[in-house]
Amino acid sequence: MVQAVTYQSDKQSVYFQGKLIVLENLTPILSPEEKKKRKREIENNLYDIFSKYGDRFR
Repeated sequence: MVQAVTYQSDKQSVYFQGKLIVLENLTPILSPEEKKKRKREIENNLYDIFSKYGDRFR
């Protein structure tokens, strides 16, 4: 079952080349267990990528 994720919104307004741009950063609000799970998934995927392509940068 897919659990709905809520997000924390952080908005900032900045001027760029004379125009006002609103930047909105959305951060998911997760339980500590879900954070650990997602962190492990990201670390494993990054390890796979770097071990596959890491020899190109030596």
